[in-house]
Amino acid sequence: MNIGFRHVPFNDEQRATLDAIAHDAGRGTIWFSSEGDPSIEELATCEALMGYFPPATFKSLPELRWVQTPAAGVDRLCGDIYARKDVVLTNGSGAFGIDIAEYVVGGVLSLFRHLPAYHTAQAERSWGRQGVGRSICDSTVCVIGCGNVGSTIAERMKALGAACVRGMDRTRDIASPAFDEHYLMDEPEAALAGADIVAVSLPSTPETQKLVSARFFECMNEGTVFANVGRGVTVDQDALTAALQEGKIAGAVLDVFEVEPLPQESPLWGLENVIVTPHVAGWDDDLVNVRALFEIFRENLTRYLAGDELTHVVDRARGY
Repeated sequence: MNIGFRHVPFNDEQRATLDAIAHDAGRGTIWFSSEGDPSIEELATCEALMGYFPPATFKSLPELRWVQTPAAGVDRLCGDIYARKDVVLTNGSGAFGIDIAEYVVGGVLSLFRHLPAYHTAQAERSWGRQGVGRSICDSTVCVIGCGNVGSTIAERMKALGAACVRGMDRTRDIASPAFDEHYLMDEPEAALAGADIVAVSLPSTPETQKLVSARFFECMNEGTVFANVGRGVTVDQDALTAALQEGKIAGAVLDVFEVEPLPQESPLWGLENVIVTPHVAGWDDDLVNVRALFEIFRENLTRYLAGDELTHVVDRARGY
């Protein structure tokens, strides 16, 4: 039996370490090319897969017992992998918190300090002030979705001097001490009142579809900078666009969208108070993420080969 790898960013030393762990347990390793999809015949001997594989093949692999995806979100896999009750699905949750939190901080500060406007002025060789800057220090922050990513965002905001960091989640049981106040998802009026920064880090589940609705944007104010680094479908994009166009909020930092790539006709492209990036806030290839993903998989591979319980197991009922 073999352990199959594809689309994983591990270096030669990390690959050699994983090869040795597998071989010591009597397993082979196959490092599939990223060019083209491997066939069912090529995958037939794999009992475990790490990386990105065509989900439709899962149902045709009788030896398959475990799939580890580097991604934290598994919504693209659910329909195919969930049909296999005998296959454990684990994810990369916890690997991306640092990277994504730094993205949020950088994006918010960019808008707070008018950097997009200054970049435009630089291209035009125009010298002039773009307005009074703002600071994260003494601000009020609300994080919607308080898992690893949301908690790390809260910690970074607190470290930069945020006066109050609020957390919104499905329960009030939020582990990170960086949150000063805890709110449920049906309490946006209290959670979002006076918020200078609102950051969304929600997974895509049936319960989170367009959860951040027009009601949420009505609770924000003309100084709020909004960031979404979870999944695009968790935000009502039409309501967000209207809030930006009408000046109900100050700006947005957006890495995820309802449809990706963001359609050319989307008005979000042309709004000066919006930063658009192509789902790269927490990229697998970023070195801090590579190290974390390697440790997650190395630990799980050791556990799997020893017959022990795996970590980072996806709860099929919750979808994450």
